[in-house]
Amino acid sequence: MIIKHVILHVLDKNSGNLIASQDELDLNQPSLHEYIEKLIEKFKNSDYKTGQLTDNDDISSKISDSNNQSFATKATVLAEELFDIIAPSETIPAGDLLVIEFSEGVDDFFSILKLNFTPRYTHAVEYQDEKLVNNLVLNQAVLPAATQKVDEGIIINLMSGIYMLIEKKYLIDGHRTNYFSENFLKIHPENSTKDNIQVIKQAVKSVASKFDMPEHEVLAETQNTIFDTVQDDGEIKTSVIAESVFKGNVSAQQAYQQIMDTKQLESDINVPNTERIEKKYRLQRFKLDSGIEISIPMDIYQDKSKVEFINKPDGTMSLIIKDIESIINKFNS
Repeated sequence: MIIKHVILHVLDKNSGNLIASQDELDLNQPSLHEYIEKLIEKFKNSDYKTGQLTDNDDISSKISDSNNQSFATKATVLAEELFDIIAPSETIPAGDLLVIEFSEGVDDFFSILKLNFTPRYTHAVEYQDEKLVNNLVLNQAVLPAATQKVDEGIIINLMSGIYMLIEKKYLIDGHRTNYFSENFLKIHPENSTKDNIQVIKQAVKSVASKFDMPEHEVLAETQNTIFDTVQDDGEIKTSVIAESVFKGNVSAQQAYQQIMDTKQLESDINVPNTERIEKKYRLQRFKLDSGIEISIPMDIYQDKSKVEFINKPDGTMSLIIKDIESIINKFNS
């Protein structure tokens, strides 16, 4: 990564002021490059939304070189617009706005990251009655660590117009709103992978309830199918989910597909961050009514010679774990 420009503006809602920097950050500051690079890397490994900017999008003209504005001027205009949106809101947190222009390979990127403040205690050395006293002070404006996920932000590929977006909904005028995309950037991203999977889960649960199917079984098979299709094709295939989860039950498949049509979910959903989904779904996790929790690797779960759920005549179930050669206690010292 080659960092070209960085500027930091303070969105100080508590004092009601935007503290706009008049110059860019010195790129020679110790650890600055490492901090930014880790923020960007963490961003890319998050559950982000994607989309494609057009020349007609408002944000396109504001970050374009064709408007003959300096990087600092572009960033300041963006900070002023964002502050005007968040200042009246009681729910949107204050923070710093980190605006970055960088390149990777042959591509240039423009990034707008809102780093929400996190209250943290720090020490303060003071003198009381001529005695040195070390006190604890609550600092309300601590930036997130480089290893923490950015709550709100966008990374735009200046060559292609493709962007990655992370945002949170906040209560504005009585409605939970994605203000970062809708009010600030004025763009309409695609649903995130997490949002799409949530729709699929709710559809599967609804159909399973209607057709009296064990919820834990259909959800486990849904996760199994998502894991397989993402691993094989980089996509979630809703039609394959219907066939796998409701195998042999045409009515259930049709009910599921009707929900997909109502929710306007496409049959093939592209997953931009396949590594994250594969890592997240490689384990099947179950919690039993006895309080026992168990995690089963996906390949083991798919092998009935290793693990098997058995439905008993009295309505209860048994979980059998087979061919155990050794057991290691995972007690943490």
